Amino acid sequence: LDWWRAHAQIFPKLSQIARKYLGIPATSVSSERLFSHANNLITVKRTRLDTDLAGKMLFL
Repeated sequence: LDWWRAHAQIFPKLSQIARKYLGIPATSVSSERLFSHANNLITVKRTRLDTDLAGKMLFL
């Protein structure tokens, strides 16, 4: 975002669009809720759950 701010004079419209959309957080889910869901998914009983599968399940 700093680069776009510094080059706003050269690319005014593109800079405006880039700063608008690149500034959006990667997720709208609060961190607390996401970690709570992860804790429910990966429990002591499910310690043998493949990390790749667990990642895919959290993605959904």
